[in-house]
Amino acid sequence: MRQTKYLLFTKKEIPKNSKNISHQLMIRSGMIKKTSSGIYTWLPNGTRVLKNIKKIIQKKLNKNNFLEISMPILQSSKLWIKSKRIDLYGKELFTILDRKQKKLILSPTHEEIITNLIKNTINSYKELPIIIYQIQTKFRDEIRPKEGILRTREFIMKDAYSFHKNKKSLKETYKKIFNIYLKIFLKMNLKIKIKKVKNGIIGGSISHEFHTYYNKHFSYNNSKNKKSIEIGHIFQLNTKYSKIFNTFIKTKKKKKLIEMGCYGIGISRLIGAIIENNCDKNGIIWPISIAPFHVSIIPINMKNNKKVKIISEKIYYQFKKNDIKVFFYDKNEQPGKMFSESDLIGFPYKIIISQKNIINKYVELKNRKTQLIKKIKIKNILKIILKKIKKKIN
Repeated sequence: MRQTKYLLFTKKEIPKNSKNISHQLMIRSGMIKKTSSGIYTWLPNGTRVLKNIKKIIQKKLNKNNFLEISMPILQSSKLWIKSKRIDLYGKELFTILDRKQKKLILSPTHEEIITNLIKNTINSYKELPIIIYQIQTKFRDEIRPKEGILRTREFIMKDAYSFHKNKKSLKETYKKIFNIYLKIFLKMNLKIKIKKVKNGIIGGSISHEFHTYYNKHFSYNNSKNKKSIEIGHIFQLNTKYSKIFNTFIKTKKKKKLIEMGCYGIGISRLIGAIIENNCDKNGIIWPISIAPFHVSIIPINMKNNKKVKIISEKIYYQFKKNDIKVFFYDKNEQPGKMFSESDLIGFPYKIIISQKNIINKYVELKNRKTQLIKKIKIKNILKIILKKIKKKIN
């Protein structure tokens, strides 16, 4: 992507009333823009990161035979009245009236809809177990939305639901998904703390939360009582919802209530957590599989140096041809601005192209995380970047 064809939305200033580093960096690096309390627009850099996160999760789930669907955001209040969760959620539920004055709910979760769907789809125990998931926007009327995307009124979530003929099958799937979550979070450079907790208004018997911590250097002053960020939650629901909606299967001997589990990952919140765990005083340090771009090309004085321009363009086209996500600073800006902005956004690698190096057929390759700079032969730069990217992504 050329800088002249892109909108970066970056800012030097630290936003006011922002306590945590992830919120500050997401605004400063041009990922999000606040539109009102707890509601954000995802800008180009943020949208690219979102797509990468979704891709990692989808790849892992599809590999393990999860089936992806998309359920409606608008739900009939009748389902929620039947489950009695309309009262349990209370004022956290967003509700609207349609033209016939019927109450609809903006979905915070989908247990009612998915159980009702399975009731009218699955009949025999031979069709189970089955795991269904979606990635979708959810809504919750938080009383005090704060901390950027870590606590919002509109958020993106991966929610999955499993259905089983018995408790043994449910427990096996629960354990399997528990381990899948650990692998997903490891891929994202997150250190995880697991908490066994009560199931709350979701219901069921057993649940675990997956937590990571705020950045100890930049958020909430380094305190002894470290605040954590919940990024995932899994539940054994047992027959709570199948009982409410009369969701049975036929076994060899009799009809049985279906056993059920549900499994969530807060995708938008997860991005904030990744930043909290992968940043320094200069900006974000993205894991390469998540970064909006793998590498930035920084030409020094390109406007006045034809050779710098030619080499920069050549490397840019080579990278594009080989599916490397490359950002090319082609506006001829001051080197300091390009360097600081690259660090702020968090491009994993910088390629610095200058007259003094191309005379000897070199470019400089700088690692964002280690800050180490290596001189690389121009003819070898494509091979080296491809090797680094494939090693980290696969």
